[in-house]
Amino acid sequence: MYVEFELPAIPEHASDFAQYWLKSLFIQFPSNRYQINALTSTYVRLVEAAIIEYQLGAIKLGEFWGTHSSFNVGAMHRSVSHFETCISNMYRATNCFRRLRRDKNPLSQMLNAEKANFATDSIADRFRMIRNEIHHLEELVMKEQIADGQPFALKPDGPETPHPTEPNQTIKTIDRLVIGTREVRFGELTEWLSEMANFAVKIADFLPSS
Repeated sequence: MYVEFELPAIPEHASDFAQYWLKSLFIQFPSNRYQINALTSTYVRLVEAAIIEYQLGAIKLGEFWGTHSSFNVGAMHRSVSHFETCISNMYRATNCFRRLRRDKNPLSQMLNAEKANFATDSIADRFRMIRNEIHHLEELVMKEQIADGQPFALKPDGPETPHPTEPNQTIKTIDRLVIGTREVRFGELTEWLSEMANFAVKIADFLPSS
């Protein structure tokens, strides 16, 4: 079996996040209301963390399949843990963002000026359902109620198709995360993470420079 990957990279945003933290700490927060500042900073922090967890998950997934001298199961376990944390952070960041947009202040008006696909009900529900599935299965494990063969963690997976030129050989494309009946493609995660990061940049730009 040959293994291929479809794990798109996320554009680098480290300097953009740093811009938000420098402005908010040393110049001015987005609002004179503590609650809005707390929501905003939590959103930016969680988006930054989610991107890092995605990148680490991708690195460890590559290490698992790229290790040929041994069965590097530890790399797979760490990859899964990173992706689980990534999705949890995306879910929490989306909740902060949706709450920010419901408020009536200049920052909220700016956030509502452009459509945010990741914050639509359908996509936010997908974050919630996958995150809940992770937590639900953990509860079943703790209560010893997990059924034989039932998945109890996220699994990097994808379709396996016949090799076009080599008989009796296949190509497996790792392009998604699966848990139970829920799945999300890496391409979707990177699209939504990039969108989240772009809104974090807009928030940073909204803050005064001096």
